[in-house]
Amino acid sequence: MPIHPTSPGRAAPAAVLAVTLLVFAGVVAYVSLWLRQGLREQVLRREAETLTEIAAFQLATEAESLAKLGLPEAPGELLNAVLKTSKLRGVFAVRVLDADQNFAGALPLPWTETPPAAKDWAQLAQGVPVARLHARESAAEVIGLAPPTTAGRAAEPLVETWLPLRATDKAPLAGVAQMWTDGHAVAMEFAAIDRRVLLQALLAWTAGAAIISVLLTWAFRRLAQANRMLQARSEDLLRANRELTLAAKTSALGAVAAHLVHELKNPVAGLEEYVASQSEQGARGDGGGELAAASELTRRLRTMINDVVGVMRDEQQDAGFELTAAEVLELVFAKARPLAEARGVQLETAVAGDAATLPARRSNLTRLVLQNLLQNAIEATPRGRKVRLSAESAGGTMSFAVADEGPGLPAAVQARLFQPCPSGKPGGSGLGLALSQQLARQADGRIVLERTGATGTCFQLVLDARVET
Repeated sequence: MPIHPTSPGRAAPAAVLAVTLLVFAGVVAYVSLWLRQGLREQVLRREAETLTEIAAFQLATEAESLAKLGLPEAPGELLNAVLKTSKLRGVFAVRVLDADQNFAGALPLPWTETPPAAKDWAQLAQGVPVARLHARESAAEVIGLAPPTTAGRAAEPLVETWLPLRATDKAPLAGVAQMWTDGHAVAMEFAAIDRRVLLQALLAWTAGAAIISVLLTWAFRRLAQANRMLQARSEDLLRANRELTLAAKTSALGAVAAHLVHELKNPVAGLEEYVASQSEQGARGDGGGELAAASELTRRLRTMINDVVGVMRDEQQDAGFELTAAEVLELVFAKARPLAEARGVQLETAVAGDAATLPARRSNLTRLVLQNLLQNAIEATPRGRKVRLSAESAGGTMSFAVADEGPGLPAAVQARLFQPCPSGKPGGSGLGLALSQQLARQADGRIVLERTGATGTCFQLVLDARVET
């Protein structure tokens, strides 16, 4: 039965490929987001560390100036250092807390005195700055200016930075500073990072998807090929088992049949003579036709028995004769002529090829197979039509063809062509083609159905290259 393109056999590989590509897309997206976040953190860390270094430099300068004056510290020292830092980096708002998180000053005023979050303070205490980008933030809301002071100022990207204030890396924390700077440059850098990461993610997914698709397609094709080979071998195994079973049965039956044939030969000959004599005496009576038919049947039965006995005798005596293809056809033609004439069917023969020969055993088996095929063809052909028997030998092989002009084989018969099945002919056993195939195999050959249809049927007997030339 052909598989529809949307059947499970085709849908399963497509589903696996789709799921694999989706999983791969998820992995690429996760890695891209992780990389994007890391790059953004690097940009913010760079900004924060730059401000931290500038602030540390300003604190060290202030401390050095106070030391020259003999003063340990001065009021507003932290705010003064931060304001000098803000001039260098374009900071528009600052707020300073001392080491105890107390408000130490802000610009512009007023501004909230809320300390940083506990997580941020812990990081600042270790000397690590904190920076964040606020994509859409209002400066008025950030620094708490009255609305009239910032009228017309819309929300814009702002960078919030918390700096640890200490003169040197080993100096104690003097305080922290919160700075708000214009975030347009950082926002543009973030956008550039996002574009690069997105482009790289798309390229990575496209290349990976192409490789995955090729590999999975190749793997599924190999798997489908292996599955087809497995199915074919399973079918061959089942066929071989059936043939072995049939061969075993025919072998057992052959031993019994050989004994019966020898026992039936003489009684059948006597029966033929008796029926023939009765048919001559009753030819003028009402039962003359039936007696004539009985005489013909007994004659055919005796002929079949003689053929089988001849094959067994040649087998036992290891006969050394050889027959050409033309001689085989001549013998088969002679056997089938009476039946063909009785049914009004014309017989034709044709021989082509070299003068190859068959040894005794193979020629006898070939004759039995062809006689059965020819008898079936004659019985299937309407009166006035033809049956053609041909032979061809070339390249060490020999083939015979039996073609009729009958109505063709039914589909049910074609499905079980060489298997034992109920016969469609009156008095048939259903074993004809099955036994003929077994005989053909004994002759190192095989029977093949070449064609069948409304214009007729053609069987071919192909003998393997053991023909002697």
